Amino acid sequence: MKFQVLGPLTVLGDSGPVALSGVKQRATLGHLLLHANEVVATSALMRALWAGEPPPTARKMLQNAVSALRGLLAADDTEDAHGGPVLLTHAPGYLLRVDGDDLDLTAYRALADRGRADLAAGAWSSAARTLRAALDLWRGPVLADLAESGTDWPELRTLAQARTATREDLYEAELACGRHDDVLEELRTHAEREPERERLCAQLMLALYRRGHQCDALEAYRRTRTALASRLGLEPGRALRAVERAVLDHDPVLGQPDALAIMALDGEPRRPRPAAGTPGPAAVTPASAVGFDSRPAPRPPAPPALPAPPRATAFPYPAAPSGVLTEQHKQLSMLLVRTTLGKGLGGDPEDAARLSGELAVAIRDEVARHGGKVSGVLGPVTFALFGVVRTREDDAERAVRAGRAILRRLRQYGAGGPVPVHGGSAPRVAVATGDVVVTCAADGTGAVPIVNGAVPQGCADLLRTVPPGGIRVCATTRSGTERSLVYGPAGPDGAAEPLGTRTTRTHTPPALVGRDREMAQLGGALDDVARRQRPCLLTALGEPGAGKTRLMAELARLARRSPHGFRVVTGHSSWCDRDRPLALLDRTLTSATGTATTPSATGTDDCAHDALARTVHALFGTGDRGTWLLDRLGPLLRAEPPVPADWPDLATAWRLLLTGLAAERPLLLVLEDLHSAPDPVLDLVTELADAAGPVPLLLAVTARPELLDRRPTWGGGRRDALALTLDPLDEPSAAALLDDLLADGSGGALPADLRRDVLARIGGNPLYAVEYARELAGRAPGPPVMPRHVRQVVAAHLDTLPPLAKAVLVCASALGGVCCADGVAAVGGVDRAEAAHWLDHLERRDFLRRSRHPSATGALRYAFRHPATREAVDALVPRTVREDRRRRAEAWTESTAAQLTA
Repeated sequence: MKFQVLGPLTVLGDSGPVALSGVKQRATLGHLLLHANEVVATSALMRALWAGEPPPTARKMLQNAVSALRGLLAADDTEDAHGGPVLLTHAPGYLLRVDGDDLDLTAYRALADRGRADLAAGAWSSAARTLRAALDLWRGPVLADLAESGTDWPELRTLAQARTATREDLYEAELACGRHDDVLEELRTHAEREPERERLCAQLMLALYRRGHQCDALEAYRRTRTALASRLGLEPGRALRAVERAVLDHDPVLGQPDALAIMALDGEPRRPRPAAGTPGPAAVTPASAVGFDSRPAPRPPAPPALPAPPRATAFPYPAAPSGVLTEQHKQLSMLLVRTTLGKGLGGDPEDAARLSGELAVAIRDEVARHGGKVSGVLGPVTFALFGVVRTREDDAERAVRAGRAILRRLRQYGAGGPVPVHGGSAPRVAVATGDVVVTCAADGTGAVPIVNGAVPQGCADLLRTVPPGGIRVCATTRSGTERSLVYGPAGPDGAAEPLGTRTTRTHTPPALVGRDREMAQLGGALDDVARRQRPCLLTALGEPGAGKTRLMAELARLARRSPHGFRVVTGHSSWCDRDRPLALLDRTLTSATGTATTPSATGTDDCAHDALARTVHALFGTGDRGTWLLDRLGPLLRAEPPVPADWPDLATAWRLLLTGLAAERPLLLVLEDLHSAPDPVLDLVTELADAAGPVPLLLAVTARPELLDRRPTWGGGRRDALALTLDPLDEPSAAALLDDLLADGSGGALPADLRRDVLARIGGNPLYAVEYARELAGRAPGPPVMPRHVRQVVAAHLDTLPPLAKAVLVCASALGGVCCADGVAAVGGVDRAEAAHWLDHLERRDFLRRSRHPSATGALRYAFRHPATREAVDALVPRTVREDRRRRAEAWTESTAAQLTA
């Protein structure tokens, strides 16, 4: 018996199609086939069969449908003990066992997976044949007859999206084979049907360009850009913009078989791959992007052959070359949640399964919302990690906040109150932070990372001490988050219970030193805006800890004391705003209206909405315009984020409100950490700067240099724009800041040698000065130790780099902290041109600085900008890798010296 779901539901027996009676019977079979060889809970089947509230007889009707299906399957002559479809009762529901060859959906998935694997391996002809065979299995939409009768399951939409993705994989394979003429019309049809799909648009542009229709290719890009802007309020992504630039420039990369893959990797056109034996950089492909040793090491100067470094314990990831770190030392936070269901469920396994599933979903949602990753579930205990794969500066704080949010959310299930329903015991939460060794894929993808160290055991031990409905964090977590969270008394083990968010500042900001030039420019910008009645975009760029926030605080102070009477509105972006892409606009509204509230969990915050209404009505009246603005801006204050379709009107209303405020009184709008803002917000900020009109508005934004990686032309080409780059403090300024901090902390004067050492480690970074002063205050002088917060900041900054760039820093450290492209190429086994590319990239990102003096061979030399960066790189690398790189570096140095003296 054969089953077909890729189209109308069809069952084929030996003698032809088998008739199915009744919509419920067809729907039951269809849903079970979508989950073939999986247990489907009875409750899930009932929700699938009845969109609303199931009738009282729903369970009986389902049992009748299952019984009829069993009779149908039993009538198949091919069924025996060794094969054929079987419908089994399996708690908490049913299991339809179907051989893979008997279901077209299973065959499609196998073919699609094989085709994608061939595509990734560069076997384009084989990929095209396999993917075409997979798509030929489709006879229409999934379960088309059920869909026509009103069935709308999430599985149907998911499979429709998978079909589209497979079709795009097919087009990519066909284009790589040079068959653009064969797929052009098919591509054009699907691209016009789905104009928001950027990958489809890029493929159509490539096919049109190769046919010589450059204008049509650009028109396809404009059509997709318009669709994205009008329907979603978005701009095309970096990869699609790279295709447009390549078409405009007639870039030779468009002639490469894998042109789209090349541009999708780095978002910019690359030069075509040179022929074998030709010197020069090779184009990056998915295979070569994995690590350094995918290509032979450069020939001159060649170090002596060295044995490969010993492998770490086997782990389930693809092998990566030795240059890329798959095993790293990290500081992370682990969150454990224990939920237990009692006997009050009445022994019904379906109810227990449903409640367990809902609790698991709630925990996963809160962990993901706070930027963590659920790494596993063992019985009633859920494990989550913060700091894997990417370290962030506030991993411990977010883990604690996630734990508190989980306890609040689980109360709706009765699992967190003093008298839990269902007989379940209240949940327990523990958070522990510490140093571990993390093993994962080179790019952080793939299976769950492996964590080795004392943190998992310590967190498990801590969980045993947590009372029902409570949360405790370890001493390390508490000490690292006390500046932002309030804790109860610590126990003998140093663990404590977090009580809430700290509302008062626990320390005064450091003195602003060494920024006289920047302050003069900021003061001039304030005066120019007020005098010329014209908006200005001011961008302050700097590495983490450079003092951007401190500078903006001083700018706000100047604005408030200005004779022009500036109003100050502030907002900040956070990478945690993924669920609320426009959260930055929300924060500017609460600042502009004088409220400091956040959206409540149940709906619109009345206080914030009333304040917004007063501000809007004061500026625009209570007529149609004021009502329109209030209706558009109101959704920003709700717990549920505005839908993308409303973004264009919302953006217009936000811009009109700010320009109205500026027209009434000069306005300073400070937006911080814009490098983490989503693209729609960046577009709104630039639009505000361009379209505000003749009003006194100073738009001051802060960002890290990676903003320029996303928007290389940020601020460029505008009549009124000013960009400041906060360089490290010079030595006298850094020394004055350190002395001031030590005096405030009663740290006293340092011995001269220790003071020089600390200043060298600070490297002119104000944040490092604050942390080192805190570390030194109140203890006997001794060799300085990198403060934990500095290490976390540097590690987070390092994790913004691509794996290959991070590997270059490992080579640079092995070479003594000063390196050139030849040395990196020899130590890392990378092509020299690519080594030079990454060294230049690291200089632009402020990890390295270029030396004025070339190497003995005339090559450009680079050095670490901060000693803290090199120290963090060394701490990141396992000992075996670090020692291997140093041996390679010593061999290359000796070989180079021998050649120079020969």
